Amino acid sequence: MVSVKGSSGKSVNVQILGIGGVVGMLRSKGQDITRGADLGVAKAGAYIVDEVKESIIGNRAEHKSVDTGTFANSIEFKKTGEAQGVVEPALKIYPGGQTTKEIALLMEYSKSISAGPRRHFGNTKIRNQETVKDIIKKEIKSII
Repeated sequence: MVSVKGSSGKSVNVQILGIGGVVGMLRSKGQDITRGADLGVAKAGAYIVDEVKESIIGNRAEHKSVDTGTFANSIEFKKTGEAQGVVEPALKIYPGGQTTKEIALLMEYSKSISAGPRRHFGNTKIRNQETVKDIIKKEIKSII
């Protein structure tokens, strides 16, 4: 609340009341937004994990990349910070010695594989950008 305390000639004394309450409310809303964003990123990460798996098993536009299921089953979301995370294959080793991370890079970028680069991660990201934003916005709005 703003109130005029008094005046004398050329000056007016103004007192602003309630600043502490406003600052506290803004801090609280900021914490709520951060919590909502953090939850939204986790939910969006889980959604993208499912979408990458669907791509790998051939239910999206990319060429099917399933042999044993090890690669598709290795995809996971890892929280990397506040409202941050990454979708990637968990580290597993194939019988021939290659890791799931090496297989992911090979499938994503290599032109030497029979169907060419499959871009399971990159295409999933492009296809789902708006959905990810919507999931995060929804979580933030539900908290504030």
